Amino acid sequence: MKPHKVLLIFLSVALFSCIPTSNAEVSVNVPVGHWPYNAIDKLTSLGLIKSHMLTTRPVTRLEMARLVREGKSNFDAKIDTLGPGPNNIAKSILSRLESEFDPEIQVLTGTAKTSTYLKPLEDTYLSYHHSKEGFSFENDRGREYSDGSSFKAGLSSHGILFKHFGFYINPEFRYSNEQFGDRDYRLSLMEGYGKLEWYNIELEMGRDSMWWGPGRHGSLILTDNAKPFDLIKISNPKPVVLPWLLRHLGLVRFNAFWAKLERSRYVPEPEFMGFRLDVKPFPFLELGASRTILLGGKGDKAAKGVADLSFSDWLKLLGGQNLGGSLDTDQIAGMDAVLHLEDIYRFLPIFNTLDLWGELYGEDEAAHLPSRNGFVLGIRLGDLFLTGRTNLFIEHADNVIHGHPNFWYNHHVYKSGYTYYGRIMGHEMGSEARDTMV
Repeated sequence: MKPHKVLLIFLSVALFSCIPTSNAEVSVNVPVGHWPYNAIDKLTSLGLIKSHMLTTRPVTRLEMARLVREGKSNFDAKIDTLGPGPNNIAKSILSRLESEFDPEIQVLTGTAKTSTYLKPLEDTYLSYHHSKEGFSFENDRGREYSDGSSFKAGLSSHGILFKHFGFYINPEFRYSNEQFGDRDYRLSLMEGYGKLEWYNIELEMGRDSMWWGPGRHGSLILTDNAKPFDLIKISNPKPVVLPWLLRHLGLVRFNAFWAKLERSRYVPEPEFMGFRLDVKPFPFLELGASRTILLGGKGDKAAKGVADLSFSDWLKLLGGQNLGGSLDTDQIAGMDAVLHLEDIYRFLPIFNTLDLWGELYGEDEAAHLPSRNGFVLGIRLGDLFLTGRTNLFIEHADNVIHGHPNFWYNHHVYKSGYTYYGRIMGHEMGSEARDTMV
């Protein structure tokens, strides 16, 4: 597709998404990796939720509340057909979700008594680890643990002001006592941001994590494996149906962000930006397309930054050309899809739902995206044995490019690679790797 067409399509979607379909209100995000995502996924495996679009995370608490209401409505309709096992489990999950998102459910049902509130203590957590050597967990927002004893504790709080402004903070205290006597005390803001909403468009500024793609153990383009970004993000938090012929796209969401990476890297403080579009033309099919771009920075090794680009530069950039010279960038782009099929037990009385998903992404140095691809393929058998207790996941990821060793997540200009504070921003397996999860 020609570069100018790519740009026009993106701008058109962004414009049409501004059209209000209902009275929208600001809502803070459900953090990536928080338990409600797994709970909603469990209800989906039982066939109770159909309009979910969770391949782009985080989603807002209001959107999560909408899914909870959908799950409750479908549960009431299917209560006599689910069976005792799935029935009890779904009821328990819905009860916990309704308690968690009660303020947002009140907003959706029009029973909320105030448009301004503060929730000073939303979540608390603490953990202790002891190890003979330093270690880290995958998809853990970039945390690293030293040898010896490590302790972390945190809390989160959020508030809403007059429906259109919201904020979220998650301070975290960390302590480590290394085996050779060194001690480290650290209080930091793990995540924190403010939001401004108007007609179903949200502007977010602050520190936050993102996950783009259907991969469960990892996604090729963007995960919470690295530290949360200091970013500016614009999105339509509630999926919309576009007018005219575009209504055939079904539900539509878009996300765009800009961030600046750390100073201590080969090209200091490069700019990092990304665009993602999700569409759901049918209840059983969700499609996504994403692109991230690493550009600019400081020093004589840096290429042009966002502020230096002309309109023609943008056309070339969004066209995915291998630009080189002063326009050299590090890009990843591609597409992903999720197929969700229900009521499989009617034909094969072993499981209830079947999910198939895949990601196909390419690196920019191949000149024509996507090529020299990495991929993720996954399958889930939902409600295996029809007891409501068991889901079976199998997922395989691969970014090995024969004849081009260590091609993924590396770049000849941005030699620190596709990293943030030393951690891969995409799939935690890294470059030249294969990963299988069951």
